Order: sequence, then structure tokens, then C-alpha cells
Amino acid sequence: MINLINSLVDGSFERMRIMGQMNAAFKEYFMSGEFNRMCKVSISQGCYEYAHEMSSLWFRSGFKISIENDTSLKDSEIMELASYVTGNATFVRQLMAVGFDTLVIKGKTTGISKDFALKQYANLNSYFIK
Repeated sequence: MINLINSLVDGSFERMRIMGQMNAAFKEYFMSGEFNRMCKVSISQGCYEYAHEMSSLWFRSGFKISIENDTSLKDSEIMELASYVTGNATFVRQLMAVGFDTLVIKGKTTGISKDFALKQYANLNSYFIK
């Protein structure tokens, strides 16, 4: 029943599945020492300027990665995390297909935040119109 309610709020079971897999991967990377930052994925407000044909409503179109332990967070770490996501065009297209248009990477306590337009990383060769 809780999954049904979450699905109605979040928009789809597919979105929940993607977020669950990403959260599990980030937890594993942190616990194994592959990544020094503990990250959690959620849905947030997107940027209306980054919208595309498959975007959800702007207030549910952001794919947010929160960095939980953000003490001494550097811009280079945010960019490294962003490149981890945006470097996989297939994954970016999957995010776009379920309605995301904005990648948001944000420090949990510091408020440091950067946004990225997913359509710039999808390798769609101008198939989408602004």
C-alpha cells in the first residue's frame, strides 16, 4: 500500500525503481570506500528552462542527488558526481523518459547546489525541440 501511495505522489513505479537502485548503489559505493560522500536520490523541483517534451510538471521534474556528508564539499566533487550521471547517455535518456529534465546536486547542510539540463547530455542529435 505504501508503494502505491509513493507511486501516486512520485509519478510512477519506474521513477521509484530508478531512485531505489541509485540509492542502493550510492550506499554500496560509500560503504565500500569507492566514494567518500554518502548520497541520496529524490525528486525535486526542476528548472522550467530545461524542460523537454517528456518533462513532468516543473515542480516534480528534478532528479536530485543530496550529498548527506557535505562538510568541506568542493565544486570538483559536485562535477565528478554530475559526470558520473551525465556520462551515461542511456541512463540520461531513461531519466528523461520518466519525466526528469533537471539533474540537481545539492549539499544537505551547506546549501551548495548545481543544476544540469539532462537534454544536453542525452546525445539526441537535435531530436527534441526546446
